[in-house]
Amino acid sequence: MHTPPGGPSLYAAWMDATEPTHRVLRHGPHRAVVAPAAGGRILRWTTDLPAGPRDWLAPVDIDGWPAGAWPKGGIFPLAPFSNRVRDARLHWGADTLALEALPGHPHALHGQAQAMPWTVLDSGADFIQLLLDHPAGVGGWPWAWRLHQTIRLESAGLRVRLSLRNVSDSPMPAGLGLHPYFTATGTRLSAATEWTHEEELARFPRPNRRADWQRGTQTWTAFLGGWDGHAQVDWDHGPGLILYAEGPLEHLVLHANAGRYLCVEPATHVCDAANLSASGQTGTGLRILAPDESLDVGLRLDVHPTPARRSDGAVPTDS
Repeated sequence: MHTPPGGPSLYAAWMDATEPTHRVLRHGPHRAVVAPAAGGRILRWTTDLPAGPRDWLAPVDIDGWPAGAWPKGGIFPLAPFSNRVRDARLHWGADTLALEALPGHPHALHGQAQAMPWTVLDSGADFIQLLLDHPAGVGGWPWAWRLHQTIRLESAGLRVRLSLRNVSDSPMPAGLGLHPYFTATGTRLSAATEWTHEEELARFPRPNRRADWQRGTQTWTAFLGGWDGHAQVDWDHGPGLILYAEGPLEHLVLHANAGRYLCVEPATHVCDAANLSASGQTGTGLRILAPDESLDVGLRLDVHPTPARRSDGAVPTDS
């Protein structure tokens, strides 16, 4: 594992997902389990449908994990960047900054937010507000930043909002995203471009004419840009989800792993955006936050059609 000289290791932490640390949210037929101490993750989201409960996400049901070896399930926030930074080297101005690579891999991956414990600011029956203060240097990232996350269940489904603020004294490259692992079979959406990639690192954009993406049984990844902020996520039977982006979530990462799950990951920028921008590539979605400036996004996941109660009138319970 590459750890930048003098910086604390991002991956030295243990993500605590034991039941006493959980916060359980409920609203109507919906139930979500959140683990603030395990990267601010949603471990599970279940809706009571007429045919019985459905897990929309691959559920995470283990008590914890090393920060660099997370389970492939639930939803977690991506900050201050989405996806990969090539070779864990960030080209910024005249400098090349050494970031911490994911253990066993050459690249920095998914930002620091999902590998750190969060603080609970407020919570109620159907919502929770979380805070993460990232000091300069963690994971090799030389800027200090603050991230608020609000998770809320509503009648229509689930809503997540993120607000990233640069609390350092110099401009910071920035990005946000969300990484859900759906149990879905496919998704339908409109995106203007698909980025060619090698070994899951984006290279350059080309026109995209594909709208229907099926999970299938193979492992595959697609980087899309010019997304219109709307996607339909489908299951073999019964209701599906409609995703609505709020704010500049104009990029998507689609990923399927041997038929086990389907990731539909909204993001503000393409994979390796800072390095692509430094090389002169346009359309990457990279944002630069001035000191005290914020980047705000949100994602609605609406069940469609809206679920009715089961014929016996049951609603979700603790079982």
